[in-house]
Amino acid sequence: METAYSTKVTNLGKCYGCRIYYNDVLILEGRCVSREQIGPTFRDLFRTLDKCGGDKFTSAVRKRKFKEGNLCTQVKHIWHSHPGIL
Repeated sequence: METAYSTKVTNLGKCYGCRIYYNDVLILEGRCVSREQIGPTFRDLFRTLDKCGGDKFTSAVRKRKFKEGNLCTQVKHIWHSHPGIL
């Protein structure tokens, strides 16, 4: 079964925008200041989605957040409201 989540990173000049889409609809966004923080930013965002009732994919990402060797970060979450999606 294929997951309905997809991600996109955009260089915004002094930072990077990390966006999560569900069925091609933007649902969550965060920003980080370096390329090294892109992975940890997505792990933190997916961890939040998993807490809100995710699926196997978000649960697996949540478990990877604290895996040895992975960088960790906490980011400000920008929610995009789309009734009926989450």
